[in-house]
Amino acid sequence: MDSNEETVKKRVVVNSPGQRSEVLTERTEREPRSSAGTIAIVAVIAIAAIAIVLYVVNNRNANESANRNANLEVASQQPAPVVQQPAQQAPVIVQQPAQPAQPAPVIIQQPAPPVQQAPIIIQQPAPSQRQNTSANDDATMQDIATKKLAEDSSMSGVVMTITDARVVLTGTVESAATKAKAEQLVKAVRGVKSVDNQIVVLG
Repeated sequence: MDSNEETVKKRVVVNSPGQRSEVLTERTEREPRSSAGTIAIVAVIAIAAIAIVLYVVNNRNANESANRNANLEVASQQPAPVVQQPAQQAPVIVQQPAQPAQPAPVIIQQPAPPVQQAPIIIQQPAPSQRQNTSANDDATMQDIATKKLAEDSSMSGVVMTITDARVVLTGTVESAATKAKAEQLVKAVRGVKSVDNQIVVLG
């Protein structure tokens, strides 16, 4: 049997009328054992904690001592004497009297010889490439828009003119929906900048 084990025996007697019974129980209990390893770990932790506290206290004392010595050294030094220079005297300015004013010289200019006026040349601008291109673009847009309008028989009364990519629609149609449709068809043509819809609705 281990030294940490303890055996507990219990005996119970039950008397009842006509019968007697006896119960015997035995139980072994173990007490926790304290190991030498646990004690050693606790001792190492305690020693480490004490060493840290001693180190911190010693370091703090050393810092305070160094600060005290530095303060004493600064206090023991004599302040350097301050030598003040005497204030400099302001310079004396002697002003010479002004000389009498001389009259300003008179400058006489000869009139400039008459200048002949350069001839004015007015040149008519040559028809630019852009104007030719613009006219070509207008004609192309006119053809495309006319074909689109001709595809719808309800727009036979619409007249269209294009100048500088700006379209003016005139004429007559039967409904407001046809008027709006004509404007949308022309706006969809590539290059058209604006549409002025002056179509008159008859209905």
